[in-house]
Amino acid sequence: MGKMLLALWRRLPVLVRAPLVAFAVLQVGSTISVLPLLGNLKILTNIPWALPATLLLMWAFWWYVSGHGIPEATRAYRAAMSRGTRLAAPQWRAVAPALIVALIASCSLRLLLPSLVAVAPPRLPIDVSAYPTVTVLGLAFALAASSAIVEEVAFRGYLQKSLEAAYGIVPALLLTGVAFWCAHADKVALSHLPFHLLVSVLLGSATYLTRSLLPAIAGHLLGDILLLPVYVYHRPEALWALLAAPPVWAAQSSASFAQRLDASLGALRPELLLAPAAQPLAVVAWVLVASLIAAVFALRHLARVAARTTVGRDPSRTTEPATHLP
Repeated sequence: MGKMLLALWRRLPVLVRAPLVAFAVLQVGSTISVLPLLGNLKILTNIPWALPATLLLMWAFWWYVSGHGIPEATRAYRAAMSRGTRLAAPQWRAVAPALIVALIASCSLRLLLPSLVAVAPPRLPIDVSAYPTVTVLGLAFALAASSAIVEEVAFRGYLQKSLEAAYGIVPALLLTGVAFWCAHADKVALSHLPFHLLVSVLLGSATYLTRSLLPAIAGHLLGDILLLPVYVYHRPEALWALLAAPPVWAAQSSASFAQRLDASLGALRPELLLAPAAQPLAVVAWVLVASLIAAVFALRHLARVAARTTVGRDPSRTTEPATHLP
């Protein structure tokens, strides 16, 4: 019976198998990591014990998905999918600029979107005023750390690597971006899709070029930490105003698509940057443009450095390991 099920499983296309495995990994990791958070909201709420507990659980999660533990038959598969390759110093020096501009571009797009399309402002599931600041910060950092590790392992690891082998890097990046959005669909709308696609393309490219998840985990963590004050405390006020802003065309409820597009482009005109009081929306838009251009050059430089320093270190970039899983 087991062999029959395994044979049927292997007959499924990678486009089906890879997302199923990735979302299973995501579900397991998310369930484990949320337990300390829920516990800290009920027990010893004055002490931020969820943070060290979550970090310990994430260490155990990473230890297992990176190829340790049982069953022995899947160790090679788990090690390959988690892409836990350690980077040499030249690679870290090359990937750091790429991560910085990727963070700037991603955060800029997140701030820009509400003014262009209907995007609801972020809402927290709890009333943070009911808990001490130190506990709230501990919960926030624990959530950021667990999200960075679990989501990157699931999406840039298990999902993207399988899709790379089957369909190539460009389809893998785009499909992973859609799956990344689907994982957040209970909290966001379709209008968030451009943000999730951009994050997936930038972090996924860094992962592909370095053959390691470590830069993506670092970038994801830093991005979440940068947005934490805005999400939790609505500070700085200028950034929260952008996140909570209605679209620039909202006053024209019956406007056509062309009229909405014209209103959106008008709010982003370059000359607004030179106005006595520069418009925040225009500033963010042109920061996004500049950071995207910089990201292209940073990733090209990273590709050259990675080609020189990783030759022969990971021959499985385009082929899946021969294991009992996809």
